[in-house]
Amino acid sequence: MNHTSLEIFKVVAEELSINRAARRVGRVQSNVTTRIQQLEEELEVQLFIRENRALRLSPQGKKFLAYTKRMLSLAEEARQSLHPHSPSGQLAFGAMECTAASRLTQPLATFSQACPAVRLSFTTLPTRQLTEKVQEWELDCALVALPADEEGEVMCPDGLACQPMFVERLMLLQTAEGCDAGNGRTARKLAAFVDGCTYREIALRLLAGGTGDRPPEVQAVGSYHAMLACVASGSYCCVLPQSVLELLSLPAGLSVTPAGTAVTQFIWRSESRSPAVESLRRTLLATSNMAEMSR
Repeated sequence: MNHTSLEIFKVVAEELSINRAARRVGRVQSNVTTRIQQLEEELEVQLFIRENRALRLSPQGKKFLAYTKRMLSLAEEARQSLHPHSPSGQLAFGAMECTAASRLTQPLATFSQACPAVRLSFTTLPTRQLTEKVQEWELDCALVALPADEEGEVMCPDGLACQPMFVERLMLLQTAEGCDAGNGRTARKLAAFVDGCTYREIALRLLAGGTGDRPPEVQAVGSYHAMLACVASGSYCCVLPQSVLELLSLPAGLSVTPAGTAVTQFIWRSESRSPAVESLRRTLLATSNMAEMSR
C-alpha cells in the first residue's frame, strides 16, 4: 500500500462513485478501479460492496477508512514537521456558523498572508459534528462551544486539547406575541440549528426554566437569517450571540434580552505537532476577547 492508493481509496469512500472519484483525483476511471482492486488484494479484504452500479463501504472498508484518514493526516504532519518555521501543506479547519460570521474574516486573512504555502479548507458545522470530525481525523482543528459540567468546567473530550478564544454574550430574541422564557407560557417554539449545536442546548435549558416542563418544539433551520424570519412570524424565539446580532438587520418589534454567555474553544488533537495548526492557533489568539471580557 502506498500514499497515492490511500488517497484514492479515501476519495472513493467519500464519493461512493468511481466516476466522481476519478474526476476529483484527475485520473481515468480504469486507473482508480485498478488501484482499489490492488489495495483489496494486498489487504485480502473487500473494501467496497458493489450492488448493480452503486458502491458502499463494507464493514472492513469502514474500519480501514478510519485508519486511512489517520495515516494520511500523520503523513502530512510529518512532512510539515520537517519545516517547523515555514508552515505549508493542507490544513482542514472547521468552525461554528456564528464564529465564521463574526470572528474569522480578519484572522483568516492574516493567516493567509502569513502562511501562503498552507492550503486551508474550511467547514461550518455545529459543535458536536465538528468535534467528531477532529476526533476522526477529518479536520485538523476547529472552533466550537464545548459543553460544561455542573461546576462549569469545560468538558474537553479525551485525546483533544482546547484553548478558550472568544466569550460570546448570548441573546434571546422574541416578539410580544411569541415565546417568553419567563412568563410560564408553555406554547413555546424554538428556532435553532440542528441537534449538536451547543447554543441550541443552552436555549432549551433556558426555556425549560428549571420547571421540568416538556421541552419546547424545535424548528431546525440552516441560517441565522432563517431564525430571524421564524421569530418575526411571532411563533418562535431564538438564541444567538451578540456578535452575530450586530451583523443583522432586525425586524421591528423584537425583544432582545440577555441569555448568558458561552466560550468558543479552539480544539485540536493533543498529539498533533502540526506547524500549520500552531500558526493558526497563534493568529486566532491575537484576536481573542478573553482578556477584555474578564475585566
